[in-house]
Amino acid sequence: MSDIVSPFGTYAPSRFQGQIIGLARRCDPGPFSKLAASIGKRLVFPGLTGPLDVLTWGVRMRLDPRRNVTEKRLMFSPSRFELEERDILAEELKPGAVFVDVGANVGAYSLWVGRLIGSTGRIVAIEPQPSVLARLRANFALNPDFNTKVFPYGAGESEGVLTLSVGSDNEGGASLAHVAGGRDQIKVAVRPLTAILDDAGVERIDALKIDIEGFEDRALLPFFATASESLWPRLLILERSEKDWVGDLLGTLDRAGYRRTLTTKRNYVFKR
Repeated sequence: MSDIVSPFGTYAPSRFQGQIIGLARRCDPGPFSKLAASIGKRLVFPGLTGPLDVLTWGVRMRLDPRRNVTEKRLMFSPSRFELEERDILAEELKPGAVFVDVGANVGAYSLWVGRLIGSTGRIVAIEPQPSVLARLRANFALNPDFNTKVFPYGAGESEGVLTLSVGSDNEGGASLAHVAGGRDQIKVAVRPLTAILDDAGVERIDALKIDIEGFEDRALLPFFATASESLWPRLLILERSEKDWVGDLLGTLDRAGYRRTLTTKRNYVFKR
């Protein structure tokens, strides 16, 4: 990473903030985790005016949880964040693996994977939403040993510009599928996934995670229709957004030889 950001610790939590965050995390996971996280947010948020630098999973993270659900989870209850999916990645990915993160948000999945695949691995992170993109870049810059490339695009059917709808209470939930109801309507560049991967120089994908708020079919169906089979990911973590899909993505995955190995509250996990 060549991005230059202020050193880790520039936004260190105050003593009070650190104590509250630490208490919430000591309850995580466990029967009081959700309650501790809720109390922690109520105590920390009133005095919060920007990001905080915290170690999460042994990784440096710069998080602003005020308007992003993912960052709230990473701040106060990281052990519960997509636990089953992360366990599978820990089992499947070894040093040198290639990971593609479509809808990377601030990099939660990518930062977790970075620990697993090391500097010999590769991470391609795709994120079009400007405010979370800035923190994604910062989080990678704070962890320079990870071999990462960031692409500031939405993944879609063709080259163009589309409207991204950003919610007022969850900037990480911005959607190209829903153009109404968001606090902001932002024009973002959209590119086919194959074009982005070509620019990244990717020749194989060991695992791909995609979470783009109902636009997954419009990113993946053209990919499977045009990409070489050698580029199809061995492991796929797919957000469960089928109510918004306009194409038969699950049928396409079945015909491509994928089998569903896990269903969680938020995601499907497929292997091939």
